[in-house]
Amino acid sequence: MGWVLGIVYRVIATHLIKKAGFTKKTAQTGAVTLIQRFGSALNLNIHFHMLFLDGVYLDSATGSASRFCWVKAPTSAELTQLAHTIAQRIGRFLERQGLLERDAENSYLASDAVDEDPMTQLLGYSITYRIAVGS
Repeated sequence: MGWVLGIVYRVIATHLIKKAGFTKKTAQTGAVTLIQRFGSALNLNIHFHMLFLDGVYLDSATGSASRFCWVKAPTSAELTQLAHTIAQRIGRFLERQGLLERDAENSYLASDAVDEDPMTQLLGYSITYRIAVGS
């Protein structure tokens, strides 16, 4: 999960820094993240709640206090591009880890064909919002 969070953070932070007109060497931003593992129905639904600064801090070369520069709110097009970039990078990461297999039209989660672990079945039911046991 840490790798995925790192990807998301880097994409958003880089966007903020570039939008402010600076580079990663001269500016920094920050965020606080809560990793939520379950949905409201106690189903497995891992996702991030992220709170980013709405700007960047300029590193001070003279040793004085850093200066904060506000960044305008993202446009709809920028949000779409950010989501696309994050999805592409996470997809590539999951492929390199052997967790995602792609064909020409679809993406599938890779899993072992035979898995005797009952938790795997429960996980699958949870992800697809199905009742695993009982009625």
